[in-house]
Amino acid sequence: MQADRESAVREILQVKHLPPLSTTAAKLLEAISDDEIDLKALAAIIEMDPGLAARIVGLANSAYFAQPSPVYSVEEAIIRVLGLNMVKSLALGISVAGAFNLEKCPVFDLPGYWYKALACGQLVRSLAVMVPLARRPDPAALYLGGLFHNLGALLLAHVLGEAYAGALSRAVQEPAERLLDIERERLGIDHREAGAWLAERWHLPAAIVAMMGQLGDGDYSGTYQTEVDLLNCAVERMSAVRAGEAYALSECRWLNRIDGLERQRILRIEETFLGQLDDLELVARQLA
Repeated sequence: MQADRESAVREILQVKHLPPLSTTAAKLLEAISDDEIDLKALAAIIEMDPGLAARIVGLANSAYFAQPSPVYSVEEAIIRVLGLNMVKSLALGISVAGAFNLEKCPVFDLPGYWYKALACGQLVRSLAVMVPLARRPDPAALYLGGLFHNLGALLLAHVLGEAYAGALSRAVQEPAERLLDIERERLGIDHREAGAWLAERWHLPAAIVAMMGQLGDGDYSGTYQTEVDLLNCAVERMSAVRAGEAYALSECRWLNRIDGLERQRILRIEETFLGQLDDLELVARQLA
């Protein structure tokens, strides 16, 4: 069994198993780091992939954004609804997710993956307003970190297929057992470790690599500690929502690690977030 686990880990970490980024995704990755890119240039990149462009326009027209009149183009989606930074992140997230083949893992819950990604991205970005302005992380980086926090699950499904399907099935049958523990026991690696490796291999921005690599680490105190703590809070809160647990955002232990938080905002942030969840679930199904 130990030899099987080690073999699985080696398989995950071999470059030949890494799905290639599409040309569009590679250009979007460059755009993420380009603060001077304008909306026409971004729209042109997205429109290289008609399917991606259609999904961005579809998102802008979704009930979540409640537009009074239809949106017909990527440029309109950027100007009227989503904004430049959100379109960068969403387009990259959609394009990257499309690199993975999930056919060998039929039990993989793709709508659930997108629901957690979108919800964590939305919540962690909202939490940033509590951080004093002088130390406030980039909301766009936080949103992308939320979108990508579960990316390793796609990699495990892509590479290990049936083996990962077995781990997911067991997690459903034994909900008291943590998925991360099941993954490590059965595969020798968990989806967070896989995601952190992928973030480095794909040369994602340093803040995203840190957020994915240090997720769940209560001892981390590096350059991106605030980003990591905020993402941990969002992921923990989202897990509680999914499990139907009574858990208030104000009780989140990760927030206690951040000095000077404007906690008077926390109730409004939570109320707004919980009010968005049904619409986010619909958006997730649209993306899946």
